[in-house]
Amino acid sequence: MSEHGFLAAMLAVVGLEVVVLGLAAVYYGYRLWKAAERMEAIGAATFLEVRKVLGR
Repeated sequence: MSEHGFLAAMLAVVGLEVVVLGLAAVYYGYRLWKAAERMEAIGAATFLEVRKVLGR
């Protein structure tokens, strides 16, 4: 294999790694965003329940 062929293959490998790691980052970012939304909803529901109990 020539040096140019080797460099082209390594560039393809690095490009594939960048794509895979980019997709993983997007996926885990989305999961983190959804978890934060759930925590926000739990906090809001807790606030409303406490306000209802203390308002009695």
